[in-house]
Amino acid sequence: MIELEVPSLLLTVALPVGFAPLAFLFGRIAGHRASELISHAVLGVVLALTALNALQVASGRVIEERYPWLPQLGLSLGFRLDGLSLLFLTLIALVGFLASVYSSRYMEGERGLEAYYALLLLFVGGMLGVVLVTNLFLFYIFWELMLIPSYFLIAYWGTGNARVIGFKYFAMTHAGALALLTGIVWLNVLYGNVEFSTLLSRAPLDTRPELQIVSLLIFAGAAVKMALFPVHTWLPDAHAEAPTPISVLLSGVMIKTGVYAFARIVIEMLGPHFKPFASAIALLSVVTMIWGGAMALVQTDIKRVLAYSSVSQIGYISFGLSLLAPVGVMGGLLQVVTHGLAKSLLFMTAGVIIHSVGERDIRKLGGLMSSMPFTAVAFLAGGLSIAGTPPLAGFFSELVIFLGGFQAGLWLLTSIAILTTAITLGYYTRTFMYVFQVGEHRHAHDAPISMMAPMVVLLALLVTFGIYVGAVQNVLVAWGFLK
Repeated sequence: MIELEVPSLLLTVALPVGFAPLAFLFGRIAGHRASELISHAVLGVVLALTALNALQVASGRVIEERYPWLPQLGLSLGFRLDGLSLLFLTLIALVGFLASVYSSRYMEGERGLEAYYALLLLFVGGMLGVVLVTNLFLFYIFWELMLIPSYFLIAYWGTGNARVIGFKYFAMTHAGALALLTGIVWLNVLYGNVEFSTLLSRAPLDTRPELQIVSLLIFAGAAVKMALFPVHTWLPDAHAEAPTPISVLLSGVMIKTGVYAFARIVIEMLGPHFKPFASAIALLSVVTMIWGGAMALVQTDIKRVLAYSSVSQIGYISFGLSLLAPVGVMGGLLQVVTHGLAKSLLFMTAGVIIHSVGERDIRKLGGLMSSMPFTAVAFLAGGLSIAGTPPLAGFFSELVIFLGGFQAGLWLLTSIAILTTAITLGYYTRTFMYVFQVGEHRHAHDAPISMMAPMVVLLALLVTFGIYVGAVQNVLVAWGFLK
């Protein structure tokens, strides 16, 4: 096993954040290709560092790095990688790199690409920081860092009424961030600092009733980022109108940072205080499944179908975590991986169609299977995985969620959740039929190699994790909550 001598976690976060201004400056001097190459190279290194660290964490080791920062406030610059954070870190690093590569062809001809790649690096760097830091003060800084560049990426390179949509996205998610910040400040007042180690050792055993309110505040911040009903309304517009590589990041990984906050802070640190609200959140999660699925079923814009599908699927993840028991939580976290891979793939297929045909309305498409066979196969595999069809990766994660629901005694809610998978299969089948089978569409071509290569990687992983899901499960068991 390779053990890293370098400060790998610090570099994982610092490289994309530090190279973002350089990508912009070199792009202004030498053209946007320089920015593009810097983005690819930096995110490629981040992915390599993540892969090397994964070998150690998967074997049960926890990697921790600490550097002096603000000792007067009891704060250090700390990074920690365990089984839980590795799950999210790997997804962010992988999808971030693939989205950068995919952007090369998709964004070709757009204005200001040196700024686009700089903001993309900041966006990914913010997400990486969220899942690696060891105190809630830094957590909030990176939480906001990923919001600001993503706003500009939507507002300046999006379609439709992008400025208004970007502002709605910023306003709603920032409101959620303020709820999160209120909970963090309250914890600091109670315990004197917000280091994870302090909170883990003291908060679960504390009996003060105000911790129930704190847990709700932090959950509210996470719920907005996850786009749980009814605070989901920013998501369909933002995901549908963002440039497709950014839609990939928003749906594939960014909303999962809300799941990380739910798992790391609400469940791990404040679980006993959140328990009285768990049944209500489980009910809300099922409502989210149904609402998102029903809305996806009536959409005609292919990206809005996928956006509402993300709303529905976040309901499955939230349902699993709200059970507050190892089986349910494991299912929810497995769904993070399977949904992240499948939804990233699906948005990439939508981007290929838009790039090739110049049309988003599924009623005006049709018959594309003959001219775009790979894209058709990729879309079908992604849709079937999200619908929980074996042997693709989504089947096992949803199965574990449902088993957790039955073990928790939530027979009615779990049965409704199972029936909701029929809605998922319905809107993906409907979209596939409209786009690839019914009718005839000429002058279309399949994905170019720079867009196809990331899709091949995601498709291969969907199949691989469907067969070897135990590899992800072992990483989760390394997180102490699931032992």
